[in-house]
Amino acid sequence: MTVRPTISIVIPARNEAGRIADTIRCISDTRVTKCELEFVVVDDASDDDGCTGLPDASLSRAAVRVLRMPERAGVARARNAGVRAAGAEIVFITDAHVRFEPGWDEVVLRLVDDCRVLAATVCDTVSTFRGYGCSLLVPFMGTTWNRSPIEADPPFVQIASSAGTVLARSLFDRIGGYDSGMKVYGGAEPEFGVRAWLSGAEIVSVPELRVWHRFKTKPEVHRFIADLKPYMLHNSLRFGLLYLGELGSLQMIRYFAKLYPEFIHQALQEVGAGDYRERRSELAATLRYDFAWLVRKFGIKDQTGADLLGLEPPEPVGEGRFE
Repeated sequence: MTVRPTISIVIPARNEAGRIADTIRCISDTRVTKCELEFVVVDDASDDDGCTGLPDASLSRAAVRVLRMPERAGVARARNAGVRAAGAEIVFITDAHVRFEPGWDEVVLRLVDDCRVLAATVCDTVSTFRGYGCSLLVPFMGTTWNRSPIEADPPFVQIASSAGTVLARSLFDRIGGYDSGMKVYGGAEPEFGVRAWLSGAEIVSVPELRVWHRFKTKPEVHRFIADLKPYMLHNSLRFGLLYLGELGSLQMIRYFAKLYPEFIHQALQEVGAGDYRERRSELAATLRYDFAWLVRKFGIKDQTGADLLGLEPPEPVGEGRFE
């Protein structure tokens, strides 16, 4: 008889040969409860063989399933595919190059809630760095780490890291998953975090739920993002235009025009040609709160520490001043 898993570990992976098998073994071996566990590895059209020869159930004491995307879909769509395939009522979304600490499963089972996203504490394997969830950067529409424990009770944070996002499958579905309009890389985590809050969920930092993560070195980061900048720019623009007001959107566009002058025109054309108008209307009609509510709740400022510019809905790209 097939036993339904209690927790599904969802791991999007691209070119992770030599790391992902050790990640699976570590996560499985550090359980302290008798919870049933499954791994859903989403191979995002890797060029290597990193998702072949993974530990089977007899070695990992858990089911291991591999989904292969027919073409590179990006982290947002890969995570969505993994959660759709997950068989458990609890999903733990993480990365392919992490280590969990003993007892992680007990913490998850004790704290998970139908309306709560758990933000694991992400620890660097070679330094004293600890990340207690993330905060939103405006107008960059990216994130910055919370480097100290959150003193408030409950310890709410704006965004959970991609290496440690835990929630009920039903909550993931109610939030709507990650934005499938995001291309390849960048923007998916902060947009999901914002939408979770605006949907009526909460995101809580969990200091005792530690995920040890292998961060890329600076040369590795530069090589990694060299070909990803157009996607990252597209996703940041889409994210901002979904939530910011007109003045805030103009500020964002000016910011990126100075930062990426060689990419800004094409990125704006692609965002305008996409479905962001329909998506923005859908969010406005279905979300419990608007972005201004989140700004007030967390006292969000722009990257200079100033108040955010007007939060009224922006004019559509391709139909006016943003073109």
